[in-house]
Amino acid sequence: MWTPEERTLVGDYEFGQALSNDQYRLLESLILSARSGGRPRTTDLRRLLDGLFYLVRTGCKWKHLPPPPAFPPWLTVYDYIRAFVSAGTWESMRTSSRSYAA
Repeated sequence: MWTPEERTLVGDYEFGQALSNDQYRLLESLILSARSGGRPRTTDLRRLLDGLFYLVRTGCKWKHLPPPPAFPPWLTVYDYIRAFVSAGTWESMRTSSRSYAA
């Protein structure tokens, strides 16, 4: 069971798990804006991206993604990655993050 203290460590910079401000700005520009006419987006995109990269880095199962407040609910993260893959956004993020790291 995750304790509140452990949850705060999941996105801590000193453990190399959270996106830096520069990394987030780079990736944020690639994300499509919310659809017009619908509900406003309430998901914190920075936490969402941290959650996606946590999954990629650790290889954990979707349902084992640390729960809020560490990251959005696993199903929200899953739905976003499916939308990112469909729109080609995920491939753009991967390409941009590779060039950033170089």
